[in-house]
Amino acid sequence: MKGTDNKEELSGKKLTLTDKIYHDIKDDIIAKVFQPGEKLNIKELARKYQVSDTPVKQALQRLAEEKMVVNTPNKGMSVRALTPHELQDIFDMRLMMDTFFVKDIVTTLNYNQTLRQQLIDCLEAQRKFVENSDSNHKPDEFFELDMDFHTLYLTASGNQKAVDIFRDLQPFTYASGTYVSQPHYRDCECVEEHQAILDAALASNLDALKAAVTTHLNNSRKALLLIFKVNQIVCPEE
Repeated sequence: MKGTDNKEELSGKKLTLTDKIYHDIKDDIIAKVFQPGEKLNIKELARKYQVSDTPVKQALQRLAEEKMVVNTPNKGMSVRALTPHELQDIFDMRLMMDTFFVKDIVTTLNYNQTLRQQLIDCLEAQRKFVENSDSNHKPDEFFELDMDFHTLYLTASGNQKAVDIFRDLQPFTYASGTYVSQPHYRDCECVEEHQAILDAALASNLDALKAAVTTHLNNSRKALLLIFKVNQIVCPEE
């Protein structure tokens, strides 16, 4: 099954059959083998991946928990779709949270050396990733690094509900196919914008932190909305 050998190698543990089917379906969603809004029939998927229904059901449940798949009563499973309005709402929420907690975040990073170092390490991992992945873009890996950075940032607020809301919102952009279409140069820009956010936070400069966060989220909003519109033009049936 495609892509699973490397994942198994990297994780250091043997993948179960459900793990393998989960990765295969996820990869096919990312590659748009399955289009946003497309119904996912369990028996058809079982035939496609040459397995029984059970691991397919379990894999789809995991994808539903990650917001990549929607389970609609009486209709079954389908690939999650995203509208421009929903994308705007997501960034409005993120901007509100990320700027509201700047004082708490700065205070926490002043004394929490572990969290501060985790942010520094995460940013370094992002920088290494974009330097080594120009011709082999792996959106799922950069997405995880991006998620880690913003999760750590909001963790410094001390508000777990804000972290939970962020984790609940962000997969929408990934599942819709907008994030995975982000060009490499935008990944590079994100790293520099993350650096500006971290520099301002570590310098305890509240105004600079608010400005850096606002710039980053608005740039990401514009980039993803543009990708969304292009995808809609190229693939009007979506």
